[in-house]
Amino acid sequence: MPQSKNATSRRQLPLTASRAALLVNGSDLEFRELVHDMLAFAAAIQEVRNRLGGLIGLSGTQYTILTSIARLGSRGTGLGVATLADHLHLSGAFVTIEVNKLVTAGLVTKTTNPDDRRRVVLAVTPEAERHLAELTRVQVPANDTLFEPLTTADFKAMRAIIAKLAGTGERTLKLIDYLAPDGKVTTSAEHLAPRA
Repeated sequence: MPQSKNATSRRQLPLTASRAALLVNGSDLEFRELVHDMLAFAAAIQEVRNRLGGLIGLSGTQYTILTSIARLGSRGTGLGVATLADHLHLSGAFVTIEVNKLVTAGLVTKTTNPDDRRRVVLAVTPEAERHLAELTRVQVPANDTLFEPLTTADFKAMRAIIAKLAGTGERTLKLIDYLAPDGKVTTSAEHLAPRA
């Protein structure tokens, strides 16, 4: 039986990754599936964060910043904006803006760092602690459900892998900007071509 025109005209798409660790039998199909699964999970975790924040009147980002201040500040090391920004992989300027909103809302305090008067120490207020404690009624079952498929070993492995991946985003964005400085893939080859 002769093959259909569609079957014979199909061309293999170029690979979207070249590292051997990302290819299975020379194919990027499993890599693409991983990326799509990660996008689906990222969208879910983002929406969960937004909804949890909304339950206490905050945006998802403000909720993340508030919980991070509560957790990191409880270590008693004098949490500052730079440490918080590094922890969240966000810019210091952005974190400062969001922290100021939380200060205005009466959920965070900023005091002068006694060791360096140019810096501030961040802490949550009793009102914020109350909101975060009440939120655990929804937060705990939500997190348990979101990560339900993971065993203890899975969790440890995932934690290590995600920690490695969290730092690659900024470098990747800079690489894309370098390879296509005007935001167009059609001119990327011209940009990289050797000049006489």
